[in-house]
Amino acid sequence: RGRLPFGSSAPIPTPPSQMADDLAALTAARVATTGARLEYTPDLPAERSGGDLDASGTLARVLPAARSGKEVMLLCVGGEGSMRMGANLVLNLASLGLRHMLLFAPKQEVCEGVWEVLPRVACVWQPSAFASKRPASLYNDAMRLFGMREFNPVALDFFRARKRLLVQLVLSHGLNVLHLDADVAVLANPYPLFKGPLLEHQLIFQTDNPFANAGVFYVQGVARGSGGAWLLEELNARIERFTFRPESVRELPHSGWSAPPHFANADEQANLNDVIASALIGERTFAAGVEFFEARFKAQFAPGHCWKAGAASYGSAECVSAREGKQRLGSPRYQAETHRARRSLRGGGGAGGGGRGALRKVAHLCRGGGGGGCCC
Repeated sequence: RGRLPFGSSAPIPTPPSQMADDLAALTAARVATTGARLEYTPDLPAERSGGDLDASGTLARVLPAARSGKEVMLLCVGGEGSMRMGANLVLNLASLGLRHMLLFAPKQEVCEGVWEVLPRVACVWQPSAFASKRPASLYNDAMRLFGMREFNPVALDFFRARKRLLVQLVLSHGLNVLHLDADVAVLANPYPLFKGPLLEHQLIFQTDNPFANAGVFYVQGVARGSGGAWLLEELNARIERFTFRPESVRELPHSGWSAPPHFANADEQANLNDVIASALIGERTFAAGVEFFEARFKAQFAPGHCWKAGAASYGSAECVSAREGKQRLGSPRYQAETHRARRSLRGGGGAGGGGRGALRKVAHLCRGGGGGGCCC
């Protein structure tokens, strides 16, 4: 765990030389045509700049060591187990001339570990974000009840906390933010794209099912009261709502049938895509990301006795609700209703007068196979 010079690319496997040369040439051409910067360094570089976000003034104090003008990258390192991956991403980005980064970690020990080898990286933590007691729900308790590691409580708290930090950076500090998961590799400087052909777009996402990925995206030029601000704040509100008020899922148009324990999907990506659909069709929808999964997981996680007609608890509210969920999953009408908004964006017509025309607000990169991105 020796100290590494910031900007060293030693741990990063390099792409084939021809690919590296082509990417470098492409980046240089984009810089020449757009006037974008090729390198971004912090305004006031410092060693071991960081602190607890719950302490007054921490973020404002640390940001000069992370931001470059109005630009900053938010890198999320979930714990000691992901520090090596996070360090690789830091070195990967620095090798491209991108050093304007803020690491977000759940606790101080993670930042201390990063600083042992990368002391000039700004790093903040927020233990209180991981101390909130969440009410019982199938989503909140899926790892404990069913052994589903993708519902790790620490990870769920982390996803929620980083979206709140994102809103602070964008709306309170007026920054453009490149939001990155730790498990990514960046092969070329993306800023000539952001500041060139994509400059008119406020939100630029890596594509994922069905529209956008919630871990890799760029936010620029978003101010309070704008459409971009609404999307970010609405996403946070939905994550908070279903995390801490799972019973509120019954207030949704297609989920009044649900009985405790509710699933109440608070997943950041599922809700992000519902928010994107809402923005494009001009009507709030929770259908595909929350309501469809209410039926799916109520049925999937139901106790075995709920399917046995002779069981004493067969008629309990929980079991009746689980069977209702399974029935709805098999209903073409329910499938159509819960996916109406998203399908309207692909096939024409639909809620709120949006439909296919709404996709004119979205620019797609690399259509077809091979990845890509979408911009709003």
